[in-house]
Amino acid sequence: MSTRPAANETPSVAIAKTEASAHARNDKVSLMETDDYVCLEPSDPLSKAVEVMKQDEGGCAIVCDQGRVVGIFTERDVLTKIIGEPVDMNDPVSKWMSPIVATLSPDATIGDAVAMMTEKSFRNIPLVKAGQLTGSISVFDVISYLAESYPKETMNLPPNTDQVMNSTDGG
Repeated sequence: MSTRPAANETPSVAIAKTEASAHARNDKVSLMETDDYVCLEPSDPLSKAVEVMKQDEGGCAIVCDQGRVVGIFTERDVLTKIIGEPVDMNDPVSKWMSPIVATLSPDATIGDAVAMMTEKSFRNIPLVKAGQLTGSISVFDVISYLAESYPKETMNLPPNTDQVMNSTDGG
């Protein structure tokens, strides 16, 4: 006896995932943990930036001048600007940071954050309110939040045996 849905019937798995993901996309980024960021001053030495980034799960340091975001220094900056180059580790981080920083408001949605991360290939986004840094989110924060948003029943369902992949790659 088969328990497969009829051809015109939508499997309940797809509905559960759609409802949970739609809900999570519209949640505010402020619902995630946003206070686990590193903030440096532009004059702080590069060595300090690298050291604090080792302690930060997101792999970045936000550069602030009196609470205003003026740059960001990321693992990508280390790989593309520092590694293999003659660098004075006492240089100010402002010499090596990316000075143009895209930010979001704490009132932005998780969908907004995912769209920005996807379009711009960002892994970290500072949160700014009234010109002041109030938090930061990373791709890890988003993934954790989304994973927690799905009901356990949905996450623990067996694979759909009727699913046919377009290619054998990645399987």
